[in-house]
Amino acid sequence: PVSSQWMREAVEAAYRQLGLPTGWSSEQTETFLNLVTERLDNRAAQLSIDLGEDAISRWRMAHPGQDPDHQTTVALHETALENAREAVVRQELYALIPTPAEDQPEPASRTRPEVSWEDRWRDVRYRTEPSEAVEDLVDTVWPQRSAMFRVKAAYLLATRAEEGRPVPTSPRHHLVPRLTPQVEEELRADGYPVE
Repeated sequence: PVSSQWMREAVEAAYRQLGLPTGWSSEQTETFLNLVTERLDNRAAQLSIDLGEDAISRWRMAHPGQDPDHQTTVALHETALENAREAVVRQELYALIPTPAEDQPEPASRTRPEVSWEDRWRDVRYRTEPSEAVEDLVDTVWPQRSAMFRVKAAYLLATRAEEGRPVPTSPRHHLVPRLTPQVEEELRADGYPVE
């Protein structure tokens, strides 16, 4: 399938930079790259289902009383799959590639003074991975928002929690009007449509 070819190229490009064990045979390398490609393809396919449903919901809101025709539905799902693939590659592959700054012998990149806690959640090198509890909280606070919105919001809340700062606990919490635009701005910066 086309997606596997696209994903395979992304996986190969990432592992050219990351490197693979030098003792591996070409069969071992091929097996490893196939497994990574398959795993990421599956993650992208899962995410694209959510993104596609979100896109169709947004289309219906923009065109009250109508359903998208077949061609529009296909286009929305294709765009969702492209966005999902790119998101998965960014999060699962590019996040593994060290940047030159990480070669410095500093223990934890989180303590670097040049990145304020307000910006850390935006950067794959410094942000905290959200726990299941944080992901559940995001689903509670922003139940109507897209899957990509909730992914970004989870990084924001994980960083706030790590800093000991308050996090919203319901859609009506007083922090929601302040945090929502921050997540939307980050979506725009990454090229995602803001619903």
